[in-house]
Amino acid sequence: MIRVIFDARSVVPQSSGIGNYAASLLRHMVALDDGFSFTVLRHPGSTQPLVSSDRVREVQIVPGETKSVATLLRSGAVMRLKGHDLYHSPADMVPPRLPCPFVVTMHDMMWVEAPHLASSFLPSRLAMHLWYRSHFAHSIRGARVVVAISQATADAIARLYPNHAHKIRVVRHGLDAQRFDPARVPSRAVLEGWVPPDSPFLLAVGQGSPYKNHANIVRAFLHATRDMPDHRLVLVRRFARVDFEMRRLLARPEVRRKVLAYPFLPDEVLMALYGHARMLVFASHYEGCGMPAMEAMALGTPVVASRAAAVLEMTGDAALHADAGDVEDIAARISALLGDESLRQRLILAGRERVKQFSWDRCAAETLEVYREAVSRRE
Repeated sequence: MIRVIFDARSVVPQSSGIGNYAASLLRHMVALDDGFSFTVLRHPGSTQPLVSSDRVREVQIVPGETKSVATLLRSGAVMRLKGHDLYHSPADMVPPRLPCPFVVTMHDMMWVEAPHLASSFLPSRLAMHLWYRSHFAHSIRGARVVVAISQATADAIARLYPNHAHKIRVVRHGLDAQRFDPARVPSRAVLEGWVPPDSPFLLAVGQGSPYKNHANIVRAFLHATRDMPDHRLVLVRRFARVDFEMRRLLARPEVRRKVLAYPFLPDEVLMALYGHARMLVFASHYEGCGMPAMEAMALGTPVVASRAAAVLEMTGDAALHADAGDVEDIAARISALLGDESLRQRLILAGRERVKQFSWDRCAAETLEVYREAVSRRE
C-alpha cells in the first residue's frame, strides 16, 4: 500500500478550476486502485467529505488554500503526519518542509514568465511575480516528479528550469462527462432575470485578469454584432483584479446595453449559459489548459478560441481560432460563426468528439503511475 498525503485545501465552496481538478482527481484515484491510501488535507470549515472510503482520512490541520501563506508558515503540522510515502500538491505550491518526498502539479507558469498578463496593477504584479518565482522554483527543483497539465505548461517549465525538464510528466485534465452532459442542461427559463428572454447571447468565462483578454473580447463582440441590437455578451468575470481599462470599457453606455457582466453565478445558471449560448468566446493570451472551452464543447456549444499554445493543444481543429491581440480577427470569427449554420454544426460535432480524449479515469491512472515512479525513484 502506497500512503499519500494529498493537499485538497483548494476545494472550497466557491469553486475554481484548481479546486475542481483536485476533487475530481482524488475521487477517481480512490475508485481506480485500492493499492493507495490517502491522508487528505482539507480547508478549515469543510463539512462534507470529498470521498467516502476506508482508505481515505481527511484532516483539517493547515488553514487557508494550497496557494496561501499558511502553506509556508504551518508546515510543522504537515511534518507531524508520519508514515507516508509521498506528498502531492495539486496546486503548484508545497510547504518548505515535508515528512516524505513530493510530487507537484503545475498548472501554468504565467506569473513567472508573463506577469504582465496576470495583473495590470504594477505593485501587485511585482509582488506576486517575486512570490511565485520563489515558490514555483522550490516546488519544481524539489519534486521527485513534476506533473504538467498540458504540453504547453511542460514546455514553459522546461524553458524556465531546463535542468529539471527530465522530471516533467504531462497528465492532461479530465472532464466530468456526467456533469457536462447536453441532456442535463437546464432549460432557458433558468436564465430569467440574468439574460433577456428574447436575446441571443454569446458567453465569455474566466478570471478578471489581463490574460483572459476580456477587453478585446468585448470590443470584438460589439464590432461583430453592430447590426444586431438584440444580441448580448454574458461575461462571467470571476475574481476581478484591479483593471482600469475594463472598468472604463464596461462603463460606456453602448457596452452597458449589450454586455451583461457578472462576478459569480450559481452553478445551475452557469450550466444554462453554457448550454444555450450561441458560442463561447475564449480568446485568452495565455492558458495552462483552457477548461471553459472543453466544457463548452462537451455541452455542444461551439468555440471561438485564441491561438495560445495550450488552447490550440486542447481544442485542436474543433474550434475557430483567432489572434488574441487582433480585435478584427476575433470579430471576424464571431461573425463567421453567427452567420454560418453549417459551420456551427460542424464545430459542435467536432467539439463533442474532441472532449472524449479528456477523461478523469485516464488522468487518475496516469497520476497514480506518477506516484509509483516517484516512490521508486531514489534521489
